[in-house]
Amino acid sequence: MKIVNKKNAFVVLTVALSLGLAGIISAATAVNLSTADNFAVLAGSGITNTGSSVINGDIGSFPTTTITGFPPGTVNGTNHAGDAVTQGAKTDLVTAYNNAAGQTPVSTVPTELGGTTKTAGIYDSADGTFGITGTLTLDAQGDPNAVFIFKTASTLITAGSSNVVLANGVQACNVFWQVGSSATLGTNSTFKGNILALTSSTLTTGANVEGRVLARNGAVTLDSNIITKATCVVPPAPPPSGGGGPSSQQTPPLINVTKVPTPLALPAGPGSVTYDYTVLNVGTVSMSNVTVADNKCAPVGFVSGDTNGNSQLDLNETWMYRCTTTLSQTTTNTVTATGQANGFTATDTANATVVVGVPVVPPLIHVVKKPNVFLLPAGGGAVTYTYTVTNPGTEPLNNVSVIDDKCTGLPGRVVGHPGDLNQNNLLESNESWTFTCQTILTQTTTNTGTAEGHANGLTAIDFSPATVVVAPPPAAPVPGLPNTGLAPDLSGQEGKSAPWNIIMLTGVLVFGLIFYVVRRKTSNAV
Repeated sequence: MKIVNKKNAFVVLTVALSLGLAGIISAATAVNLSTADNFAVLAGSGITNTGSSVINGDIGSFPTTTITGFPPGTVNGTNHAGDAVTQGAKTDLVTAYNNAAGQTPVSTVPTELGGTTKTAGIYDSADGTFGITGTLTLDAQGDPNAVFIFKTASTLITAGSSNVVLANGVQACNVFWQVGSSATLGTNSTFKGNILALTSSTLTTGANVEGRVLARNGAVTLDSNIITKATCVVPPAPPPSGGGGPSSQQTPPLINVTKVPTPLALPAGPGSVTYDYTVLNVGTVSMSNVTVADNKCAPVGFVSGDTNGNSQLDLNETWMYRCTTTLSQTTTNTVTATGQANGFTATDTANATVVVGVPVVPPLIHVVKKPNVFLLPAGGGAVTYTYTVTNPGTEPLNNVSVIDDKCTGLPGRVVGHPGDLNQNNLLESNESWTFTCQTILTQTTTNTGTAEGHANGLTAIDFSPATVVVAPPPAAPVPGLPNTGLAPDLSGQEGKSAPWNIIMLTGVLVFGLIFYVVRRKTSNAV
């Protein structure tokens, strides 16, 4: 009977240990890209570019080392071609791909991701493919270390003008797309995350990526794209005690960019166009690492504005950039401006159309969105957003509308605005229309204001995002635990990847099992 009880005790301990270990590994973990992390584009059978793509990061291809289209494309990094660095990165890509493919547990979801919101986790497709039409929102729920892994046995295809939106602290570096065959990103789409494709990846005209495009065996095909290697920003350390108030949080930055082409139209046919970009800090903290990139014009050069020469976009500064290119057909392109402060990255975009070969002048519109507060205490509170809409072009805009994806109460279609000086319901170049919207936030939120206007049969649109941080609730006091004699859990510390208390407990159980077996054999021998 004693033997049975001992065996039962051992079984119970073993099961309990297994369950404990399962609980530790159940969540998605960031895929370690190792040396492939340095690459914005990595391929197996070559990289082909058409147009003025801008790659912010390294590129390389192996075993096929052919890379074409740079220039006119620009690489703000190192073209490793098929050198030893590329070869090592390809080996690490295989390991990373297998890691992503093997992570569990998995939630099976419908093929179409557009129009949905996903929280951190591991997802696979019900029929082996993923598509994005419209907007997919990834919500970190305030956790900057939240990891998202999407696994598809076959293809990933995004529609034209689709968007992947990162909300409430998601970092693009922690979003992974493991694609069993090939990925295709639609025209003028915006994509976030690291694509790990078994075969190939194709970015159609104007598709932009914050993340990486990594193809194990096939080619990567580009056409006037902006690809920016995503880098994880370590969130600021919490205060040593207390918490729950805005003072314990860091203020996020806010950047804004305006883009104006000269001329707006080339009625006689192909010709030269110069784009002027105005970058402003409309927040409350200075920004470093400011970048400006256009998906169809390169290089974008800094002109002036850093008045104190500190390489930071300060509150009282206006930074000017310029780029000149030759257009042979009507072209809409997008500039993206980014800046960093306090562990956050602020991003803004601006679009402009130049008409070629037709005597039509296209419209331009611009919106600046600012919250009245950037920090809220635990539990949240009221935020009032102010939207200032202007016309940086030459054509009066009709049917102007203003909306926000997370704040209701804006007028939509604007009629009779007090900023309409001549009351003709047209937004003209000498007018500024201002709107406000109030909402209640209970968690850190990034939302986007959208302004739209029309003229000469064409549409102008502009977006303006802003982030408001809500402080986490104060940590509940943790009751003291008895001293078990086991080492503390160091898994959350830098350089420590194993929960040592579990490892030591395992060792104790294994030692106890060996001791028990040896003792039983000795008893039987006697």
